[in-house]
Amino acid sequence: MLKIRLSNEQRLELKKFRKQASSKDSEKALMTLLSNNGKSVPEIALLLKRNQHTIRDWLKRYKTQGIKGLNRNFSPGRPNTIRKKIKQQIGKIIKNSPIKNGYQDFTWSIPLITFEVNKRLSLNASSKTVTRALKDMGYVYKRPSKITPGHAPGKEEKQKTVKKMVQEVLKTIDRKESVIYALDESHFSTEPYLVQGWFKKR
Repeated sequence: MLKIRLSNEQRLELKKFRKQASSKDSEKALMTLLSNNGKSVPEIALLLKRNQHTIRDWLKRYKTQGIKGLNRNFSPGRPNTIRKKIKQQIGKIIKNSPIKNGYQDFTWSIPLITFEVNKRLSLNASSKTVTRALKDMGYVYKRPSKITPGHAPGKEEKQKTVKKMVQEVLKTIDRKESVIYALDESHFSTEPYLVQGWFKKR
């Protein structure tokens, strides 16, 4: 019966490999870790929905070649300086809103963060790299909850303010000092939408 027995150092190495590897290579490491946890080849094949022959092949490769058998390009002893730099830049970028960085948006999206990171570091990092970096930094992508502060204006006050804004717009139209561009589904609201964004875990 084919089984893998890992030392604590080998187990930690495989876990590190899984974080850096592609999903395909990460699955190979998972096969090895599951075998070390006492799972048989048929059990691993059932869990991962893979052919038993595939499981045996990768377990044998790990047994004979070590982690190089799963991915020849993996180098566990070399620090990932590029990812470290990316994380540092992300930390600086998301401290301020996109508006303050010259973008016409209030929320940082992955494409926007990726573009800004690549611009600052002269890189060609992918959106997947940026997503992994954000997760490593303890950020999650979610919609913020609505919590009205105690000093926030009430509905009637908001309506008065909106009416005043509309009157000001109408005045500029009467003076022929402006051009109105209509955007589909644009509207005033006392309860503006909250879009999803990246927030620190608590």
